[in-house]
Amino acid sequence: MKQVTLLLAGLLLGFTFSANGYAPAIIARPIAPIDSLTKKALIKALDAFLLQKENDNDKNKFVLKEDRLATYALLDEMKGVEKNPKLKDIGYYKAYLTNIVDLNNNSFLIQLSYIGINEKAAALRASFRFMAKKADTQFYFFSTLKQNTLAWRSKKINNINFHFKDTLDLATAKDYLKTVNSFDKRLKLPPLPFEFYFCDNFPDALQILGVDYKSNLNGIKYDDITSHDNNTTLELDGGYTDTKRFDAHDLWHDRLHRVMSVDVINRPVDEGCAYLYGGSWGISWPDILATFKKYAADHPNADWQKLYTDNTNLTDGDKSLKIAYAINALIVQKIEKEKGFDPVMVLLSCGKHEPGDDNYFTALEKVTGITKIGFNSAVWGLIKAD
Repeated sequence: MKQVTLLLAGLLLGFTFSANGYAPAIIARPIAPIDSLTKKALIKALDAFLLQKENDNDKNKFVLKEDRLATYALLDEMKGVEKNPKLKDIGYYKAYLTNIVDLNNNSFLIQLSYIGINEKAAALRASFRFMAKKADTQFYFFSTLKQNTLAWRSKKINNINFHFKDTLDLATAKDYLKTVNSFDKRLKLPPLPFEFYFCDNFPDALQILGVDYKSNLNGIKYDDITSHDNNTTLELDGGYTDTKRFDAHDLWHDRLHRVMSVDVINRPVDEGCAYLYGGSWGISWPDILATFKKYAADHPNADWQKLYTDNTNLTDGDKSLKIAYAINALIVQKIEKEKGFDPVMVLLSCGKHEPGDDNYFTALEKVTGITKIGFNSAVWGLIKAD
């Protein structure tokens, strides 16, 4: 992180510092003329903004208060971009300031790229654009989201403010609202404000946020971006499949995280809920269940407790399904039907997955009476009863 600061400060002076001394500056395009005092203050604030980006978003003191929600989403995309996991180098990609545009009224457009350079070639990791604004005596930074969607329209339905380019997909909006409300009701969340953006696709969502390029996101057509500020949620919806706009599976995870720390969430139970309420990888829960029942029919001597603790795949491939998750979907379905959702919360919060899953089986026995020894027969019973 120290090198990032030195690089940024050096770019406007015509050189950069490195651990070994000086090196020629790399500037993709000329920087617009800015008076020296403004330049110095802007670069100092930008250094601090980047140095704090790995912290929790609300700890970054250089985020413009009025645009925290979108800027938090941008910061999430910027975290860890210096790292090169293959080389095990946490600071391989350096921050290069490629452009500053003075937009007047103490506002500036910033363009920043993270580039790794070795003896053979330069590699672009990511490029971002965002805004800087001077308030009082300090510069603050914020996403380009609002500027990029000035011509968009909006319609508020209950607690969700839908933003769209031309025509609102009302059926999807109502489906999204219904799904959010069903999750929040289970989690005892009151109706909370949402800012939902209907983007054409995932590249469109990235662009309006201020992510011009990110190497690990190449080729991704559909996905979404979310962030939170206090009780408000931002979702940039870049589609889910060719026929469905949003992923209820991921939406479940996001809503659960509003009420429960990831430090205590048991992932197999969480994924079981997500299977039940939203399917997985575009596969509906009824189809997952049919696949699971076929597996059971093909393996009449299956040891479900061993398959569970070994985290065995139900299906293989890049988008595999897990036996443990399907089992938990059936368990959650039974608990919720018979006792409501409060006992499910006990199971969800039993702690992270651990070898042997003793924490899970202890909570399972407490909630359902199913013991580790009786797990096999209980699962067979769930399969036959469903």
